[in-house]
Formats: sequence, C-alpha cells, structure tokens
Amino acid sequence: MDEIIAIRYYKIRALANRVIDRLYEETAKLGFADKDIELKKPIEANYRLERHPSSSEYTLVGEWQDEKGGKLGQLQFYADGSFDVEQDIVRPHPTRQGWFVDSIKAWGSDERIETEVRLYPDSEIRHRA
Repeated sequence: MDEIIAIRYYKIRALANRVIDRLYEETAKLGFADKDIELKKPIEANYRLERHPSSSEYTLVGEWQDEKGGKLGQLQFYADGSFDVEQDIVRPHPTRQGWFVDSIKAWGSDERIETEVRLYPDSEIRHRA
C-alpha cells in the first residue's frame, strides 16, 4: 500500500471496522448466523485515492475482490468524513421464503451509521440469469 494511502487508511481504520460490525448486526437481524456470512474486512480491500472533479478533494476508495478479480464490494471514505460501504451477500434470505439478499450497504459519518439491505424476489433473480 502506498504511504499516502496507508496514512489515509490509518485515519479511517476504526470507523471502517465499526461499519463492518454494523453490517454484521444487520445480517444477524435478517436471520443469518455468524457462520453463514463472512463479510470482508476493511484491511482486505485494495485502496486508491480518487480526486473529485468539482471539489478537487480526494476520496479513499477500497475495493474487495474475489480470487478471479471479480468485485465483491466497495468502501468510499470522503474528505468531509462521510462514507459509503457496500458488500455483496448473494444468498437466499434465511427467513423470508422467495426472497434473495443481494447486498448490504452502510453510509453516514463517524457519529451515525445507517444501513440498508438490497433484496430481490427469487423470480427476479431467475429472470436475470
């Protein structure tokens, strides 16, 4: 990891770990057992800095990938302290028959972490395939 990126990562590390903890809380509310879901850790992402075209400020962007380089999720930590994090779940809903959990997302700031789960009916997933 580049030194500048490592410094930026160090600054958001505690928040990033709290975000993942919050995502685990949400998967538990859905009915997933701890062993059913293994979310990626922030340290496992590949990071880069992206410059915002209008503000010229840098965003720390991390991407999680599988062994073949397929995208599993993304973290974005903005210069103003806000963030967006999303990870793929890609599993049948554990308690709602006929539903599929696509991904889970968190956004907010150090003081407030909001979450949202993306669900699809099984019929829509089969239609996409």
